[in-house]
Amino acid sequence: MANERSILCGDVSYGNLPFGGDNPLCLHLWGVKENVSLSISDIREHLLRDLPSQFHDLIEIATYVYCADQAVTRGGDGVQNFGADWRRRLFFRIPVRNPDLWNSSPLKEQLIATLSFLSEDEYYFDFVKLTKQPPTQQHLEFDFALPEEVVLFSGGLDSLGGAIHEAVVNKRKIALVMHKPTHKLARRHRKLQELLEKHSDTPPLHIPVSINKAKSLGREYTQRSRSFLYAALGSTVAQMFNLSRIRFYENGVVSFNLPPSSQVVGARATRTTHPQVISGFAKIISILAGKPFVVENPFLWKTKTEILKGIGQSGCAEMIKFATSCTHTWEMTRLLTHCGTCSQCIDRRFAVLSAGLEGHDPAEAYGVDLLVGERPAGDPFDDNRKHSESRIMLAAYVETASDVCKMSPIDFFSRYGEAARVLRHIDGSADSAALRLFELHKRHAKAVSDVIDQSIANYASAIRKRELPDSCLLRLVCDSAISTSGVIGVPTSTPIPQDELKDFVFRKKGQAWIARYAGGEDFILLPCKGAAYLHILLSNPKTVFSVTDLVLRVAKAPQQFQLGSAGEAADQDAFAAYRVRYEELKEKLAEAQNYTDQGMAPPFPESDIRQEMVFLAEQIKKDKGLGKRIRNASDDRDRVRKAFQANIRRVTKEIAKYDRRLAEHLKSPRLRCGWSPCYDPHDDIPWDI
Repeated sequence: MANERSILCGDVSYGNLPFGGDNPLCLHLWGVKENVSLSISDIREHLLRDLPSQFHDLIEIATYVYCADQAVTRGGDGVQNFGADWRRRLFFRIPVRNPDLWNSSPLKEQLIATLSFLSEDEYYFDFVKLTKQPPTQQHLEFDFALPEEVVLFSGGLDSLGGAIHEAVVNKRKIALVMHKPTHKLARRHRKLQELLEKHSDTPPLHIPVSINKAKSLGREYTQRSRSFLYAALGSTVAQMFNLSRIRFYENGVVSFNLPPSSQVVGARATRTTHPQVISGFAKIISILAGKPFVVENPFLWKTKTEILKGIGQSGCAEMIKFATSCTHTWEMTRLLTHCGTCSQCIDRRFAVLSAGLEGHDPAEAYGVDLLVGERPAGDPFDDNRKHSESRIMLAAYVETASDVCKMSPIDFFSRYGEAARVLRHIDGSADSAALRLFELHKRHAKAVSDVIDQSIANYASAIRKRELPDSCLLRLVCDSAISTSGVIGVPTSTPIPQDELKDFVFRKKGQAWIARYAGGEDFILLPCKGAAYLHILLSNPKTVFSVTDLVLRVAKAPQQFQLGSAGEAADQDAFAAYRVRYEELKEKLAEAQNYTDQGMAPPFPESDIRQEMVFLAEQIKKDKGLGKRIRNASDDRDRVRKAFQANIRRVTKEIAKYDRRLAEHLKSPRLRCGWSPCYDPHDDIPWDI
């Protein structure tokens, strides 16, 4: 694999590098070789006591990761580099104050898992003892009111909306932790600070941190690891103020990261505040703090339009033009503050127009106008490649919104299989989270589509006279309406023929289930336990199951049955089944031992029984750790049976919406749902499962 690099941090050994030993990247935070600047004093001058050593380590690790992320290119920014070619293998050797802690399995494994998902790279770490460090001033004290909340502040619209929500609307004392990556943003950040102080009864405490690098290290602009740096800075500040929570503020559409097209994959599709990443940050920081620590995104269920409307309703719309969303900050000038071609600029401008706040976000501040700006097609290697790629991305963005507007929940989850996987990282029931996720994307899609519809009406005369550039968004949309493909400015591929369905079908399709009965219309079922139970029963006609065995079979393999968060280890019904099964195995073990005592071979190996009991004991131990009341065995058995029956009822009720014949078929006596579930169709039905 060509895209791999070893990163040596500080004065560490060059020996035994797993790869990239011929040309390692060397990063230094201090000394004569310094090429990375970490102004940790920017934090310390606001703090009441010295940094805990493990959090000092955390900030330095995050700094090295952030700088290496920008120094090791993904191969370019052309369309030809989308997807797998962007993934990198990165080995870090980092000196730390607590090497045993950082090399411990729970912490290192969680760090690797979180960063690998965050930036879609492979990470490897070797933590060694720090022998040299710069002198630091100790135990500073200052006279100011302690904050109630620590908020990560990037200076973008979403984090600005969060700061306004906390300080202006809720009138809370907050600490805004912000990273200063470039001097170009300094003036805009200062203006936001002034305006926040103007509108707040209790002005926010601003804690800027300077982390910069030598110009030679700035080769990659995607910066997918930036949220790890923010989490490190924010959690350290929270620790110093004796707080156990930090807050990111980002709209849910960006956080959930459902790609608008196949070209926006991997690290191209941001995961900076994805629920899985947020959960990973919380686990890492909890280990370091030695107690539960919360990382959350209060805007998870808001669209960007809704955030902007909140800014306007709070009387803070004047701040919008000073918030910076563009990723191409190196192109920024005092007049052109946004390129208009990156995904963040596109997302921002649609939301501003949808919220009716374009008067506070001048169109002339964008390098390319969202609606009528020219985006010529061309070779992705030529000078127009930025506009060409922007055209593809914008077309996919609008086309996706148009599609989602027409989708049912079943269509949505069938198309976006990753949506089902993300549910396990959200608190609450899977069904409720799935509905909220669908409704969030429907609202976003409607906002985008409404902007397009209104803009077409506004520019109707210019469109009719063909006065607008051929490559602008409005022409792409209108011209596609009369094209044979109907797709906005994106070449279509040859349709893939669908598999011919058999008359009786109940099997997985993507992340959902496809069903068909007696040659009728096929339909899609969302992932759920009831569908998983049905699949097992239909797969084994005339087989009598123990209800406990059925529940356990699904609980132990949530990925196989596409349960999403319905298969999480904390499921109470599954735990009840674990306890019932454990009691049954105790009786089975006693029976096996009785055979052995009499000199006879038991009909079932004791080792298998004990192995399963060990697994179940671990699950029950976790159950107790969650503070649940342990019921007696009869209570558990009854709970398992009732929960199984409830899940079957729910899924058959859902099936009845699409095919009443199948719903009737899945009733007694063909489907028995008591203590011994069984599917007996009487006639042999050739189910395709």
